[in-house]
Amino acid sequence: MADDTQVRVGVEGAFYVAPVGTTAPTDPYSPWPTGWVDLGNVSEDGLTEALNENRQEFKAWGRTGPVRTQVTDRASTFKITFMETSAWTLALYYGVDLADMTSSGTGATQFLSFEEPQAPEPMYYALGMDVIDGDKPARIIVARAEVTDKGDRPYKSDTNQAFELTFSSLTAPNGGSSITRQFGLVTLPA
Repeated sequence: MADDTQVRVGVEGAFYVAPVGTTAPTDPYSPWPTGWVDLGNVSEDGLTEALNENRQEFKAWGRTGPVRTQVTDRASTFKITFMETSAWTLALYYGVDLADMTSSGTGATQFLSFEEPQAPEPMYYALGMDVIDGDKPARIIVARAEVTDKGDRPYKSDTNQAFELTFSSLTAPNGGSSITRQFGLVTLPA
């Protein structure tokens, strides 16, 4: 039977980053614990999740259709555009560790500086994403991910200097599932 109350929209949300191994919430209602950083405003496009799978087909002798398929590759990506310029958004976009940045000056002359690495090493993060529709939260937690694509950054008067990033989930440090999903106000059927 149809349930119109379960038609959900991504009205608002938040995107968090933390070091791999940081303790995450165990439900979609709890606040994010210490260690998780809210990356601030995102563009009106919100969050885009993609789940890509490749399958191998197995055909029996003399049959034209497969008798079985097997997933050979499964990848989840999360694309988002951050609107705020912060040490974290700069670090993610340019592939620079926060420890390699320098903050200088004070007040109106304060600035952040860093050198881009010539051969950047992969940088891994834990991700947290909240998608909220009124009292119906959905939470996605990725144990380990890396930035795998970056959008252009136009510098002009009618465009925000945003940071478009795509994160790819990787296997969890312990070899377990990398992604945990939590959906508020959804029940198992009886």
